[in-house]
Amino acid sequence: MMMGRSCILGAVMLTAACGVSNPEQEAAEDDVTAKTCLPNCPPPTKIAFASNRGSDPAHPINTYDIFVMGTDGTVLTRLTTDLVMDRRPKLNKARTQVVWQRDYSQTYPYFGDFEIVTANIDGSNMQRLTNWAGEDEQPAFSPDGTRIVFVHCTSRCSLYLMDANGQNLALLATDLQGAGSYLTPSFSPDGQKVVFGYEALSTSDIPFRGIYRINVDGTGLVRLNEGPSDWTSFFPVYNAAGTKIAFTASISVQSLYERDLYSMNADGTGLVALQNGPEDDQCPAYSPTADTLVFERLTNSASSSEIFMRSVNGTLTNLTNTVSADEVEPSWQ
Repeated sequence: MMMGRSCILGAVMLTAACGVSNPEQEAAEDDVTAKTCLPNCPPPTKIAFASNRGSDPAHPINTYDIFVMGTDGTVLTRLTTDLVMDRRPKLNKARTQVVWQRDYSQTYPYFGDFEIVTANIDGSNMQRLTNWAGEDEQPAFSPDGTRIVFVHCTSRCSLYLMDANGQNLALLATDLQGAGSYLTPSFSPDGQKVVFGYEALSTSDIPFRGIYRINVDGTGLVRLNEGPSDWTSFFPVYNAAGTKIAFTASISVQSLYERDLYSMNADGTGLVALQNGPEDDQCPAYSPTADTLVFERLTNSASSSEIFMRSVNGTLTNLTNTVSADEVEPSWQ
């Protein structure tokens, strides 16, 4: 499997020559768009994430568990404690369940047999939903919590839908462009569309890279944003109003890599740089009120990733600040 199908991507920051706005100039305009519930927004209180804190000391990079914390960074629940890799958690909108990918290979390097599992947000009632040849990864709940979109990988990756109990499996997208893979899907707020990134597996696939959207019945495939020729985009997520999509841009220049956060309008216009400094920023997730983002950050001076919150005015807060562990892949509903 390439990249571990997790939030491990490379990039170099874009410049103004690419037609991308400066984050200081555009951040407020982007973030405040969907604050439709103010001044009486319900308080968002739960963020799920993966971490290797307390993992197998011999192989800390390969043993991750699923945690739930409050928006103040206080850990509320540790859902898993196994010496296997649990990654890519996603909350349902009601914040009562978590779905994620679990490696069932059971042996080091704990990587090679991912399946989709769900559990209640307190860790109870864990259920394995998939069990077939290949890798099942990167799941996300539909807004009403009744369906799950996920990635199924063999020699390449395709998108599938299934009911939240694992029934009624349906192919959503494969072989639509080139020979690359479709990755990192998430639903639109109305549950009628899925956005995802395209990974080029060969040079011939590069012209097809970008963020795509497709209807849940498999029709209406549209590429929303392709970016510059050296730009690959992943991990798109809608804001609550469905007017904005935040995503990770991975750009490679002279073998250097950096991951940065961008957003655009739901139709692919209005590209805005949210975080494009020297740090590696990826895996964005909007708050339920869409005025705040959480994301994973790896700074140049740090050896581990942390979960950061970005407020409506661009103020950053380190929610985890564990230093000795990797905190990755936040989900906030």
